Amino acid sequence: MKNDSFLSTISWMLEIKKLTKKWVTDKLPKRPKDANKGTFGKVLVIAGSKSFVGAPFFATAAAYRVGAGLVTLATIESVYNIVARKIPEATFLLLPEYKGGIGDGAYEAIVERLKEFDVLLLGPGIEQSLQTAEFVAKLLERGDLPKLVIDADGLNIISKLGNWWDKLKKDTILTPHPGEMARLTGFSVERIQSDRVNIAKSFAKKWGKVIVLKGANTVVVSPGGEVKISPFANPALSTAGTGDVLTGVIAGLSAQGLKSFDAACLGVYIHGLAGEILKEKLGDAGLLASDLLLVLPKVIQKIKMGLDN
Repeated sequence: MKNDSFLSTISWMLEIKKLTKKWVTDKLPKRPKDANKGTFGKVLVIAGSKSFVGAPFFATAAAYRVGAGLVTLATIESVYNIVARKIPEATFLLLPEYKGGIGDGAYEAIVERLKEFDVLLLGPGIEQSLQTAEFVAKLLERGDLPKLVIDADGLNIISKLGNWWDKLKKDTILTPHPGEMARLTGFSVERIQSDRVNIAKSFAKKWGKVIVLKGANTVVVSPGGEVKISPFANPALSTAGTGDVLTGVIAGLSAQGLKSFDAACLGVYIHGLAGEILKEKLGDAGLLASDLLLVLPKVIQKIKMGLDN
């Protein structure tokens, strides 16, 4: 019995591997010289509300900064008026607005455009009003959605839907922080944090989704039980908006043809290494999410050139 337990522990440990630069170098999307913007994929970001105008900017800009060919932000006019000035490279899809959030008619505005995109990023800063929740629930009932990345309020909304995992494709990527993971699982944050790998692995299998459990040494798990752990634990990234950047990075990589698990792992590594570079320059306090954006292309180039971390 003890021997069986020992073998089980060894088997479990072998399934867990730290993300390494060699691994991410092999997974970086190719950039052929005869490419055009269609080559590198199209991302639709549904994000933002009157109270959260930073999240849609961070997610949209991050998808571009890792090489996505075209990024469209679907948001309300209150957000558009601010974000369009900060990222004119994006295209926009205006959604009906109600009390500073997504209003009735948003579903109809979105579905006409869905086939244009390779990836749909849903959730950063959309809040959880009744109208927004109804929009998300109706959207997720569709069977023809692009590859999905769900974050933030998107996760909070689906946590209230019965058997929500049955409504989502198997290649969906969920990017919860511990609080969001607690709401999705019904566990306490303390329990999540006390057994991050096992809990993420168990629910990735149950839900049939890729899970990116954010935090120090972020855990990425496939539905089949493959586990990768970020080598980075950086307090400088413990600030508002950095999670939106990570989600945008993952969506941008996914649009370039990577499998969901690979895109999630690669995104976690690039985001973490960007934080390490900035920590060396700025220290472990005072980093802003926007600081990460300009560093992302440099990180990708650094990895390609085979330089040490």
